Amino acid sequence: MSQLPEEVLTDILSRLPVTTLLQFRCVSVSWRDLIDSSDFFHLHLNRSIQTRTNRSLILRQDNRLSSLEFDSLYGSAVIDAVQITHHPLWCQDYGTHVWGSCDGLLCMSNTMDTLVLWNPSTRRSRRLPYASIEFQNLSRYYESRVYGFGYDRVSLDYKVVRIVVLKGIDDGCFDFEVKVYSVRSNSWHRAKKFPQYPNLQRAGGVLAGGVLHWVVTTEPEAFNPGLIIGFDLGREEFKLVPQPVYSDGNFFMDLQSLGGCLSLICNYYLDRVDIWVMKEYGVNESWSKLISIVQPGVIGPFQYVMPIAYSQSGEEILLEQDTRRFLWYTLEREAIKNVTMRSLRGFSQVEMWVGSLVPLTDGSEIDPKKQQEQEEKNMGNFLSKGFKLVL
Repeated sequence: MSQLPEEVLTDILSRLPVTTLLQFRCVSVSWRDLIDSSDFFHLHLNRSIQTRTNRSLILRQDNRLSSLEFDSLYGSAVIDAVQITHHPLWCQDYGTHVWGSCDGLLCMSNTMDTLVLWNPSTRRSRRLPYASIEFQNLSRYYESRVYGFGYDRVSLDYKVVRIVVLKGIDDGCFDFEVKVYSVRSNSWHRAKKFPQYPNLQRAGGVLAGGVLHWVVTTEPEAFNPGLIIGFDLGREEFKLVPQPVYSDGNFFMDLQSLGGCLSLICNYYLDRVDIWVMKEYGVNESWSKLISIVQPGVIGPFQYVMPIAYSQSGEEILLEQDTRRFLWYTLEREAIKNVTMRSLRGFSQVEMWVGSLVPLTDGSEIDPKKQQEQEEKNMGNFLSKGFKLVL
């Protein structure tokens, strides 16, 4: 191997999984320097994305997180998920929510609203500094918050977006606050608000085209398509995203990222699910209906169906049904194949991530103990004032 030209060695190593590369850092100083270089981790990440390799699923069940190698889902054997017992927010008493994945990094929070970025492959993490809510008389409001996470291709920076929705306890009034965290500066700053729609889905922002997306509705519990808002990570501004032309608008709407494209799920309750894909971001004419699954059909009755990812060949799509099982859908034949899992009975969240060497500090620039004490103090102050946290 020492006789190989550097470009050949780099090409070979870029095809390997992260766990192997971390072991190969010990081979020599030159190998370590190569694997640790920014050029190499970008090459490795881009190759994994283009070839649809080095992928895994993170599954959340109650307070537990489990991982599942994506390639293992191809076979016909019974699949086992592996419980993750050590992650930055692991605690028996607090649940963990995953708000998004980008370039192998996960954005996670717990019920104390401690927020971290974590690379499961390298086990490196960064604890984000506390960000206050800049409103007066907080005890008058119910609060809910959502996050989004992605890469800003303009400033070449990873960013976390926090949207806090405040609804009046007595008068029903509401307001919003938007803050953005920059990994490069390790700080939060305020951003412009989005249009004043009162109902925002409590889900992580869906990343596509350098934009984070959420669904909003104009009326509580509205049975209508709603609107799609997008937060441009480069310009740090909200916009409305165009939707397909529907023949029937009476459905529940959800969003997903599928193969890097924005995917729209239209759930016609107890009738069918249509899955659309915007093949060219921002171009309304590029919306294409990818799948339509009717009830009961080939998979029997269901509450909802969510696309997760394409297979390596691109001929199949992994679907999640009712937070209890996975299915392979063959696009050409419109056929369904069940994935048998033994160690996991139901889950509340699924997140796809790709193994990468993208670096994060271990949070040493922030004192975790002091930050945790500050977060618990702030939470205690909120509760003592009658402040209500909607989880």
